[in-house]
Amino acid sequence: MAEDVLTDQKTAFIYDKDMENHFCPWDPLHAERPERTQSIIKRLFHLGVNLTKQCMVLESRPATRRELQLAHAKELVDTVASHCTARPLPNQAHLKKFSEVFNDVYINEKSYECALIAAGSTLELIEHVANGSARNGLALVRPPGHHASTAECNGFCLFNNVAIGAKYAMEKHGLQRILIVDWDIHHGQGTQRIFYDDKRVLYFSIHRYEEGEFWPNLLESNFDFIGDNEAAGYNINVPLNKTGLGDNDYMAIFQQILLPVAYEFNPQLIIVSAGYDSAIGCPEGRMRVTPAMYGHLTHALSSVAAGKVAVILEGGYCKESLSEGVVCTLEALMGYPCYPLPEIGSPDASVVKSILNVISMLRRYWKNLAFQEMLTDDPTKNAKLLKKYDQHVPRIIFRGLDEELPNEAYGCTPYYPPSEAVEIRHEIAKLAAEYDRGRKQRLLRNRTCVGYNRVMENHNKMEEAEEPLNIDHWQRIRVIHDRLAKAGLLHHCTIVPGNPAGTEDFRSIHSEEYSSYLTAPEEAMIMMTKFQKCNVAEEEKWADDIHVTKGSADAIRCATGCVQAVVDEVVSGRATNGFAVVRPPGHHAHHHFPAGFCFANNVAVAAKRLLQSGALPNNRILIVDWDLHHGDGVQEAFYNDPRVLYISIHLGHKDGKDFYPPGPGKNRERVGDPPGRGYNVNIPWGDTGRTDGDYILAFLQIVMPMAYKFAPDLVLVCCGFDAAKGDFGGCQVTPYGFWSMTRMLMSLAGGKVVLALEGGYELQLLEDCAEAVLRALMGLPCQMTCPGKLVASSKNSILDIKRAINIQMPYWVEVLQYRVILHSPASDDDLDTASRPGQAWMYEDISDPEDTTSESSASTRR
Repeated sequence: MAEDVLTDQKTAFIYDKDMENHFCPWDPLHAERPERTQSIIKRLFHLGVNLTKQCMVLESRPATRRELQLAHAKELVDTVASHCTARPLPNQAHLKKFSEVFNDVYINEKSYECALIAAGSTLELIEHVANGSARNGLALVRPPGHHASTAECNGFCLFNNVAIGAKYAMEKHGLQRILIVDWDIHHGQGTQRIFYDDKRVLYFSIHRYEEGEFWPNLLESNFDFIGDNEAAGYNINVPLNKTGLGDNDYMAIFQQILLPVAYEFNPQLIIVSAGYDSAIGCPEGRMRVTPAMYGHLTHALSSVAAGKVAVILEGGYCKESLSEGVVCTLEALMGYPCYPLPEIGSPDASVVKSILNVISMLRRYWKNLAFQEMLTDDPTKNAKLLKKYDQHVPRIIFRGLDEELPNEAYGCTPYYPPSEAVEIRHEIAKLAAEYDRGRKQRLLRNRTCVGYNRVMENHNKMEEAEEPLNIDHWQRIRVIHDRLAKAGLLHHCTIVPGNPAGTEDFRSIHSEEYSSYLTAPEEAMIMMTKFQKCNVAEEEKWADDIHVTKGSADAIRCATGCVQAVVDEVVSGRATNGFAVVRPPGHHAHHHFPAGFCFANNVAVAAKRLLQSGALPNNRILIVDWDLHHGDGVQEAFYNDPRVLYISIHLGHKDGKDFYPPGPGKNRERVGDPPGRGYNVNIPWGDTGRTDGDYILAFLQIVMPMAYKFAPDLVLVCCGFDAAKGDFGGCQVTPYGFWSMTRMLMSLAGGKVVLALEGGYELQLLEDCAEAVLRALMGLPCQMTCPGKLVASSKNSILDIKRAINIQMPYWVEVLQYRVILHSPASDDDLDTASRPGQAWMYEDISDPEDTTSESSASTRR
């Protein structure tokens, strides 16, 4: 990765008060009224700190007719313009007559001008995000757009702002991969129709459907409409078939469908049709999504497409949850930590069905959707599969109208009963107050701290002419420090040198005798090390990779103390997150002996001391270990402790041989002992060559669902870079992969994430990867992205992830319940559906030989 300095890119924001001139002349209480954006602006100005002042505020402009016609027929543009600008000014009867031509649309004499500003503001935002002058951005526009199709206004929408923007980005900037995410509660049928046969645009919609009984009541809004011709697989509908759904449901949909596909699609730009009518309190949607959840969804999308995300306002008709949801979205775009969510458990059963239904239609097109089983032509294999897994048969059900709803100008505005409305307002006010408390604390923090002390360079430091004792070279941390300084990053961080760890710190994890060794004077430590390597029984000898020289004692104690100091900065609120650049590493260090270059278990000591202090509200710590080697020392320290969820992604075998550390401790079957059973998660790769896509998919399928369910107070990362492409381990993870994993973890624990350096031995790779993770912590984009469809998992990795899920499912069934036998869809009346798009099933069977050749002791049945 090339040298880089901090960019002055900001989040763009655009809003024009003139758009408030669009209102319904005959219904001042119409749901889509100026009060919607007014409430958002009011909330932004009453946060204590006006977020828009930290943004690049863009000037609005009207779209040109040519720009409108990128997505719309000239006749439609002419019709809207002529009715709004007629002279003499049109009267109500004239305006109503126009409105009756379309379904649930109103206009007044200013509506055409407002629609031009809405579309033009969308284009202005997309221009700045696409050309790189803005990192990302938010456009507060109205009238909304996603229901308008090529030749028709519809559902409060005159022109399709997002579709015009996507067409503009393809024409002006030559983009070939645009992801449109539509989380408005209504299906954006206009956007779907415009791009239904265009594979350059992947359209994804989550919407209330109720099997066709909810507006717009269309057959085409169901899960089996996936795009036409070459674009089959590029239209994704996730229908919600009941009300009252919330954070659990949206999170599951993102983790199981959208994010695996989005990473594989690898878009150059993401445009969000951001409706907030699925939020708590909105009478249109009658859903239960919290405002904070929109921040989490936005954060997740910002890890894709190099963070180029343009959010465009659509619906949302409860001003309290609308304004709070928009604020949380803008904060996420600006890189502020997401507000912690309560435990994210099982989605509703209807949503599980919808997720599996969607996957049944899409798995032939997307490699990352390969975690369900298929029956084969072999009856013996099928019998074993049926014994192990539940079955899901998708059904295509439509209970809507046979004909489209008649056009009318008097849309009915839904309301909650007064008593229920009061309750809901109190609930939203309570959430907003909670978010405001977090905002006040945020003002007192520095963003990122970096732990570093040159004392640690003295461990096994050799003269220039001398051969290094092992690959844990003293320059490992020096090159990282120098790179981060040269890139201009350290200047914006708090440097934490830390104090040496003491006896009580080491005793929290290590035996009393071994703690005495770790705190011994330097000469005594050198002598004791030599004795333990040579003069004891064979089974008690320390490994040959354990070396102690002058300077090692101070370095060992400094490394452990430095990690503790960074953790203290974050937990105390003085910093949001941190990166401890330390050596020697620690995750192999055991209770009573060193191993694998590791003396004191730095991360384990920091975690245990924190648990002992009672400083965490729920005493829950997530430790993620992505070093290529299994952190057997950390596993040992917390193997029976349910307060710590330890998840390790590591190499199990290389070239058919057992990989370090040797033995069965790193196997997936090691799940912890009571009461910590299920809180130890091993994901061993069966061979080398694993890529960004493999690690990212392991995160999406296992790490993040478990982490959101666990709801930690703090995230610690055993941050080894020896899985990097070019390091000796033989894996292929790029700096982008490490950046992405760091970004995902930052959505947890209110952003309280601490990385502690473990392995990684090629100095140039260390520099690149260390810069990538620090950029992630600082809210900066990664400078390296993967072109094309490269962020996909391999067949072998999918098998490894499946096997890990099977082992963990009994303990985490709420979030790992998607391992079923998945059949092809059938229609409600059992008609032949083979003529539907995407029904030529050519899905590659990635079945696990372990499922069909032996009986499994860990059944996945629930």
